[in-house]
Amino acid sequence: MAIEVTDEAIEVLKRSLELGSAEARPAGVRLRGSRGLGGGFDIQVELADEALEGEEVIDTRGIRLFIDPEVRRAIPEAVVAVEPQHETIVVRPVEPTSS
Repeated sequence: MAIEVTDEAIEVLKRSLELGSAEARPAGVRLRGSRGLGGGFDIQVELADEALEGEEVIDTRGIRLFIDPEVRRAIPEAVVAVEPQHETIVVRPVEPTSS
């Protein structure tokens, strides 16, 4: 399944790419997984020039995402959204729909 990106997250990511392009425009946004010493898993969101080896590349609505394989393993069905209080990007599991 493709990673879902909310409209709000697209807007924040586009602004970040514009602000981060002082000299050369970054090609996209990397979602990189990192495991903490206590066993937790965090996802870092960072501007990136290109995909690293092994990363999945997703083009969605004018944003290019470089997805670390660890992110896919940790959250196979993910949504990139905005945490409204601080307008920061978060990656979380897709919430199941009720039928």
